[in-house]
Amino acid sequence: MTEQVAAIDAWMTILSPATAQRWPDSFWHIFRKYGVEERFRKGFTLDEIIAEMDAAGVGIGVASAFKFLDTWVVTNDETAAYVKEAPDRFIGSFTVDIRDPMPAIREFRRCVEELDMKVFRLEPYQYGDGRTTAPPPTDRMYWPFYVACVEYDIPVAIQVGHTGPLLPSECGRPIHLDEVALTFPELTILGTHNGDPWVEEMMILAWKHPNVYIESSARRARYWSDSLKKFAGGYGQDKMIWGTDYPLLPFSCVEDVYACNFSEEATRKILRDNAARVFGIDGQEPDEQHPDEQDPDG
Repeated sequence: MTEQVAAIDAWMTILSPATAQRWPDSFWHIFRKYGVEERFRKGFTLDEIIAEMDAAGVGIGVASAFKFLDTWVVTNDETAAYVKEAPDRFIGSFTVDIRDPMPAIREFRRCVEELDMKVFRLEPYQYGDGRTTAPPPTDRMYWPFYVACVEYDIPVAIQVGHTGPLLPSECGRPIHLDEVALTFPELTILGTHNGDPWVEEMMILAWKHPNVYIESSARRARYWSDSLKKFAGGYGQDKMIWGTDYPLLPFSCVEDVYACNFSEEATRKILRDNAARVFGIDGQEPDEQHPDEQDPDG
């Protein structure tokens, strides 16, 4: 049996009871589809979240701020305050509204320099007009923020795949990350939610580029495709990072990864080692090369 790992959850959110009133109406249908509407309405104390992490064997969570259009559900300052309460259990992930670049870059710098945030998050589908496809991650509006990530040596987690809110999904095609990775080879990029439904696209980009990773939040391992399981357990095991998007998924879904019966080495990489390297946890630094990677057809 594979030894249990002190897992790192690459995307979760600390939602206090007060945040239930902040969610825009367009999100409640998503929560109902996942069967977690009541969890989002209830919210959680920090102690309750840590107890759930302990029960599941999750050691550290990347706690994410979240803004949808003009509505802050969890602010950067709130997230930073939670992290400060339990710095051994959380690192902070922040966001800004890149549509207004000067205030956004000032907020970016504040989050890193003053709030000690470690991860930058982007949700491209939000930056459009709500009807037509938003500018994809190749658009020049993103570039100052990629440069800032490189300057501060922090990774960017970019939402790829279909949207939950009823907004166009085309800007979430993983293939857009191809040009970004080539233009910014020093930028560490996480494509979240497996890139679903363009999973094959996301896998080949992570295999191709040393600086691109797949992050699995909101996608239980039990539902990963056979090709993704082959990637995660084999030739792409250095490029797969586990996440929940808690409370959308519970921390206990970590058991799905163990149930895939990957090797002990691959399981540890997926649940902890890759995230520790990318997020600079335990003093680990991002690798420029991954010599163990193989040809996907090999």
